[in-house]
Amino acid sequence: MCLEGEVTVAQVSVGAKASAGEPRTTDQVLGYVVTWILPFLACLLIIWLALSLTDFYYPHAWASAHFGTVAEAFASHGIIGLHGMPIENFDPLTTQPDNYLHWPPFYFYVLSLVPQAFPDSIRAMHLFMAVVAITNAWVMWVIASMFFKPRAAIVCGCAFLLMPATLRYGLVLLPVNMAMLGISVALLFMLRYLQGADAGRNRPLDLGLSAFVFFLACFTSWEAFLALPGLLLAYGFDRRSEIFKVGFCWAMAAAAAGAGTLAIFALSDPTAFADLCSIFTFRLGLTQYLPLSTRVHPVEGQLETIESLNAFSSLPHFFDAYIVRTQVFCGSLGIVGIFALFLTAVRRRQSTPNDSFVALVLPLCAPWLGWAVIMQGHYVIHDYQLVLATPMLAIGVTCIYSLLDESVSAMPASWSRQNLKLLANLALPCALFVLGVSAAAITVRGDAEAWQLANFGRRIKAEVPAGAMVVTSEMSMVQTFYAKRHVIRGVPDEAYLESKLLTMRGICPDCALYLAVRRQNAEKFRGMLDRLQPVFEDNSFIIRKISPGAAASEVGRRPEPKGQVALLHE
Repeated sequence: MCLEGEVTVAQVSVGAKASAGEPRTTDQVLGYVVTWILPFLACLLIIWLALSLTDFYYPHAWASAHFGTVAEAFASHGIIGLHGMPIENFDPLTTQPDNYLHWPPFYFYVLSLVPQAFPDSIRAMHLFMAVVAITNAWVMWVIASMFFKPRAAIVCGCAFLLMPATLRYGLVLLPVNMAMLGISVALLFMLRYLQGADAGRNRPLDLGLSAFVFFLACFTSWEAFLALPGLLLAYGFDRRSEIFKVGFCWAMAAAAAGAGTLAIFALSDPTAFADLCSIFTFRLGLTQYLPLSTRVHPVEGQLETIESLNAFSSLPHFFDAYIVRTQVFCGSLGIVGIFALFLTAVRRRQSTPNDSFVALVLPLCAPWLGWAVIMQGHYVIHDYQLVLATPMLAIGVTCIYSLLDESVSAMPASWSRQNLKLLANLALPCALFVLGVSAAAITVRGDAEAWQLANFGRRIKAEVPAGAMVVTSEMSMVQTFYAKRHVIRGVPDEAYLESKLLTMRGICPDCALYLAVRRQNAEKFRGMLDRLQPVFEDNSFIIRKISPGAAASEVGRRPEPKGQVALLHE
């Protein structure tokens, strides 16, 4: 991709000549720290992390298991074979496949190429996400080179890779990670289009490419739609007709992506619209998600009230959602960068006519801030969505470096100038790298619960034959991914299972049915476990086979539970 503003190695490897009174060797060393050492270490760290994550055992591993399962389904049956509908389960798909309507499908189409090329390789999936992150960092570097000096642009790319949110959740198999790459590329083509218009050159190809990439971003994740209001807000600050044209093309692209997603879902599942409405109001924090009666996946335990999920319901919830978590996953350096970003935007607006910096910053801010406000409770629960803030924070750190560099250039040769140069070119890169290493260490440390669920899934795969269905009380998708069997999750207790046995049999009459529970949940199913055929039992897991005649006998034994709330876990 040949782009204006692309930086050559000669421009950035050493930096400007040393000022009078300053040894050239010091300036060379500081130049190498920013232009060579920091990018190398940042890429090395995220690749090492991807190679180290051989299993889904880290915090929010359930999300990777969700999307990995959907990708496995497409890899096994093909996109056309599943009519483009994401399915979050394994064979047999049954007469009521587990349609996953929470995100648009394009990301799953792309991710399914990984298990096709590297079957059963979790490391390959994490390496794919590392490639997405490194590509996004490169795009951020190219974008930053349009507004900042060469070294500062390199800092932008490195800051993207070393932000805690990237190293904690950038390798989780989340659609939003690829969607943010799409937004960044769309903004890059938009900036090229605006620069061409300022220079008197009409570049409709850049406009079309920007709209097309934004369409793919919206076809990847709902969060990408929120970049459009940010661009329209930028038009309010900068009334150039070119920005309005980009906004109009983006709106058409978003509408096409939304219509395409709804068409795929509606053609494959007649209940899709009703379920989507329920999902949407649930994610807004307005209602609890009540799936249709055909769903047999309940939630175990007491559902939290809407007040407890709503980040605006109390001051402690608001503080935890918008202050504490932001600091943890963005780092103190990122928080300072937000203020530096605001200061830089004001200065550029006052000094540079037709400056496109606002048209870059606001579309990057909108997905993070818009999602945080709209989703309320989900912002508290799904803190992995702070990856939405990473591109904006990377530019914020770049603004810090740029302000320090400008201060160094404006000062005469002195002891203070040399110390400030050390701060900008040595202390800031070191702080970024330490921030990244700390986040990577937390990710590698893993989560004991996810480890146990992975072992649970492996045991199910070993003991339950292919083509069977498995009932379990676990809500996580981790054991489902490792089991490679059709798993009915989240059955809370024996009474609920008995009431749903006929329904479960009905969706796959010829399939063998098994009950698998962890030892700590065995008491909830004690009566059935004592009556069912033993398959496997140890100190951790119990697996029993449900005989074909059990459905009729168990239904007559217990009444349908009253007040049981069913919920399809995200």
